[in-house]
Amino acid sequence: QCLRTKKKMSKAPTLGDLIAKNYKDQAIFFLNAFWTDRQKDAEQIWKYYQKFIELDTKGKEGNDLDEFNAHRFLEFFQETKTVIHLRDVLAANKLDRKKRMSLIEYLICKYSTDVKELLSRPQEVLGAGAKPGMSEELAKANAALDSVQAEINKIETKKKQLEAASAAGGVKGNAAKNELQQLLSADPTDLNRALLTAEAAVRKAGGRAPPGALWWLTRELEEMKKYKPQSKGGKK
Repeated sequence: QCLRTKKKMSKAPTLGDLIAKNYKDQAIFFLNAFWTDRQKDAEQIWKYYQKFIELDTKGKEGNDLDEFNAHRFLEFFQETKTVIHLRDVLAANKLDRKKRMSLIEYLICKYSTDVKELLSRPQEVLGAGAKPGMSEELAKANAALDSVQAEINKIETKKKQLEAASAAGGVKGNAAKNELQQLLSADPTDLNRALLTAEAAVRKAGGRAPPGALWWLTRELEEMKKYKPQSKGGKK
C-alpha cells in the first residue's frame, strides 16, 4: 500500500518531480512501475545509468545532462533520433527543459512509455526516512550499501594521498610508496565487514520491497563486491 496520512493519500509525482531526482532514483522509479514488462531490460538500464553518471560532472548526484553531453550519450548508444521523440514528450507535458535530458526522459522515449501511466503506477514509501519505492527493510539495505561505499571512498582517498606523497621522492616519498603497496595488498577488514552487513540487509529486504528497487540494490552490491584498490597503472 502507498503511504497514507490520516487525511489523504500522498500526492502523485509529476514528471518534473521525477526529473529532479538523481539518476538512481529515476531508474528505480521506472523499473518499479514497469517491472513485469521491463525486467528483461534492467541490465541495459543499469548501463544507461552508468553512462549518465560518467558524463555528468555531478556523477551519481546529478539528475540531467546538458545538450552537449546528452548528444554524447545518444551517439554512444546510437540513439540520436531519440531526441526528436524527446522533444514531443516534453511539449506534451508542457516542460521547457532548455535542451537538457534526464535519465527518466530518455527511458520514456526509449521504451515508448505513456507518461500518465508511469506516474500512476504505485511506488511504495514505507517508514520514516525510507526512500521512494523502498520499504523499511530496503531502506536499511540502502543505508548498509552507503556504508560500503563510504569504506570504498575511504580507501580511494587514502590511496590518492599516498600516490601524491610517493611522487615527491626522498625518504618520505619512499615511506609513502611502501604504505601504498601495503594498502593495495592488504585485506580490507572494514570493507569486508560492511559488505557482509549489506548482503544480509539486502537478503532480508527480499520479498518486502518493490522488485525494481530490490534488483537495483542487488546489482549495486554485486559491483561493490568486485572492488579492489588499483594503482595508477591499473595493477593491484
